[in-house]
Amino acid sequence: MSKRVSYIFEIIVAVVIYWIGLSNINVLFISGPRTAAITLGIIGLLFYITNTMGYVLRNPLHPIAMLGSVFAIIGTVLLVIQIFGFQFWILGNPVFALTYFALAMIAKAVVAMFMPLANIY
Repeated sequence: MSKRVSYIFEIIVAVVIYWIGLSNINVLFISGPRTAAITLGIIGLLFYITNTMGYVLRNPLHPIAMLGSVFAIIGTVLLVIQIFGFQFWILGNPVFALTYFALAMIAKAVVAMFMPLANIY
């Protein structure tokens, strides 16, 4: 599968899981925003590791690579908060975490599609 198809698939997965999480539909083990946020967080980190980690390892000081690492760190913190059910101010809100994961995955996929133009591909 080419990289561009992988990024389009990532966007589709993010949108579908976001929609399932906010609706009252039960699909497999996703039954609400919290389970959808945990699922999307794990899938997002897996996509980050498989698709984007090569860019970060090749040129870690590039601004796009650093921004992606910041997104991944925030996503990891939100994932841990959602898994253990901690109630922080806004970080414990499952809808916020689900929205963050979906937007971060879509932003990462769109930026990664244009990474070859940044000469670090």
